[in-house]
Amino acid sequence: MSTAIFIEPLDVLLFRDAKPFTGGEDHLARSVFPPPPSTIYAAIRSHLLSQCFGRFEAFKEGRDVPPDLAEEIGSPANFGSLELRRLLVARKRDLVTSHQQPTSVELLYPMPNDVAVVKGSKQYVLLKPADQFPVRTNLPPGLRHLWLTKDVHLEAATGWLTEEGMQRYVEDEAHSPDSFFAPGEVIAGDQIGKLIFTREERTGIARDRARRSVREGLLYSVEYLRLRPGVGFFVEIERTRLLPGSGTIALGGDRRPAHYRPARASALALGKLQQRIQERRRFKLVLTTPALFEHGWRPKWIDGQTLEGSRGNVRVKLVAAALGKPIGIGGFDLVKQHPKPVHRFVPAGSAYFFELREGEAAAAIEAFHEKSVSEDSETFPETVKQGFGHSVIGAW
Repeated sequence: MSTAIFIEPLDVLLFRDAKPFTGGEDHLARSVFPPPPSTIYAAIRSHLLSQCFGRFEAFKEGRDVPPDLAEEIGSPANFGSLELRRLLVARKRDLVTSHQQPTSVELLYPMPNDVAVVKGSKQYVLLKPADQFPVRTNLPPGLRHLWLTKDVHLEAATGWLTEEGMQRYVEDEAHSPDSFFAPGEVIAGDQIGKLIFTREERTGIARDRARRSVREGLLYSVEYLRLRPGVGFFVEIERTRLLPGSGTIALGGDRRPAHYRPARASALALGKLQQRIQERRRFKLVLTTPALFEHGWRPKWIDGQTLEGSRGNVRVKLVAAALGKPIGIGGFDLVKQHPKPVHRFVPAGSAYFFELREGEAAAAIEAFHEKSVSEDSETFPETVKQGFGHSVIGAW
């Protein structure tokens, strides 16, 4: 059974990127938004440890840990049954809610990479795999380029899609000939600061506690994130019986406080989507959280030569991909007291275009929609359990 919560920060947040930050060598620590799913997973795991046991050193050494807690959060070396199924930025539908009732939230989706905007306007378009392309490039053999037949200047679209915008995107149903999305379905540009979050840079200097003075040459700046009122994180968790219904949890760097409570969110409608996939025999897969693949950008179940593969009860062929710049994700091991290895993840918003070779549309939805496609590695284990690689399916 899954548990859905809404985490709302009570202060600014710090989610550092993977770049090193060492006193005397670096001066600026930047934040990423949204945070990697592993950050939220670790915060929930630590919260369970604090609430149910509270003895970090004993947990570190594996002494006297209650069996039910060990079953959920595992040990310092291994994860337990706890699983983060979904992580999305969300905002409350109503600012005032009862503490006893789940908070109703609207989910916000990262902008898919096959969305572009006409330069100098707010007209959005969707790129599609081209049947013929007159220019020779270094694209891997068998993959098609993404193209738009209109003669306009395009640039990459950034920002977020509302629930209405994401529903329109997965159904591949344009709002008008001029712009794929309707006004209000995209949050971009200055609207991000007004509706989602802003960045705040704070400057400090290291102190010499023995001399009770500052340490020369150790001036630094840290970038914090301030979420707008009512904005937070929708988190869906599975296989937990110990998480309290509500409470205060510490998030990210500096362990900033946040409050969580039960939540509910609407699911994307699949009726029209399933019909279009069945008729067209093709679909696309869009990542809503970063994914780790054994072969870099390509999932291991896709053959590198034929670009075909099977998952669940369907067989597909990869025909195109719209990928973002790889992002480095690592972290810090509190038990071993050293940084974790940094891996290159395919970022959220990346889209993979498939032809449905065998199987029905319903089977494709069952195999891919709101499932994790991330793959584990020896130094970054169980990425699925930590919430990486969550995806949604769409028509094209």
